[in-house]
Amino acid sequence: MMRWVAIGALCLALMLAGVSSYLVWRNGHLREDLDAATRRLRVAERQADDARQTADVLNAHIKRMQEDRRTHDADLRSLREREGYDAPLSDFLGDAFDRL
Repeated sequence: MMRWVAIGALCLALMLAGVSSYLVWRNGHLREDLDAATRRLRVAERQADDARQTADVLNAHIKRMQEDRRTHDADLRSLREREGYDAPLSDFLGDAFDRL
């Protein structure tokens, strides 16, 4: 009887050793997958930060270009007012325009 109990305990110990080694092996693979996912997440976060910085730079350029356009429009408007842009053409220029 004692012999069967010893054999059963040995089988149980072998089975527990097999299950435990499987769990250690699986834990190692899961840890590798977690590390890879963490690296991918860090890369994605860096890319998102780079995209935000790029958007900030582009917004600053757009704002500067809009301000430049407003300045140029104001300059053009003042030049047109000084030159009499809406004034009728002189007789000489009217004749030249008609010939064209």
